[in-house]
Amino acid sequence: MAASADHRMQAPQGQQNAPSQQQQQLTDSDPVHRVKILVPRLKESLANLIKVAGQSLRQNALTDDGLRPADSQQQKFEKSLEEFYSLCDQIESNLRLALEIHQQNADSQKFIPFTVNVPKENNQWPETPTAVPYSQFLSMVRQQINCAKEIHDLLMDCSKKISDS
Repeated sequence: MAASADHRMQAPQGQQNAPSQQQQQLTDSDPVHRVKILVPRLKESLANLIKVAGQSLRQNALTDDGLRPADSQQQKFEKSLEEFYSLCDQIESNLRLALEIHQQNADSQKFIPFTVNVPKENNQWPETPTAVPYSQFLSMVRQQINCAKEIHDLLMDCSKKISDS
């Protein structure tokens, strides 16, 4: 990893734009990164919600005492509460997505214990001596899919024969 970082530092200025855009796209699609962005917004939203709730409570107390007419603090409170819940929902969905990605990665490591040599930028193949070529990996996946289809078809035929009997 350090070697790739050194390579980027030595690259000409014109070539640095593409990796930074690609890195930006990766961080935008990373659910953990999105959660890190949403947490400060959630803190601000919570602070705003508490502030509006306090104002609403004060306004209601003054209205109950007959010192002030009723005001529309309820709408501000509901809007703040809705914003807070929305951010909580976004964080929850991103954390669930991150957990699912982690589980898929763990399953991938369990069932495919070798690395796959995938072409990077400009169809350049990284030099990994122990990696399986991507074309070989695709053929293996196709074989597994065909095998799963055959098993599915056999099970369907068997269930039809059992139901017909």
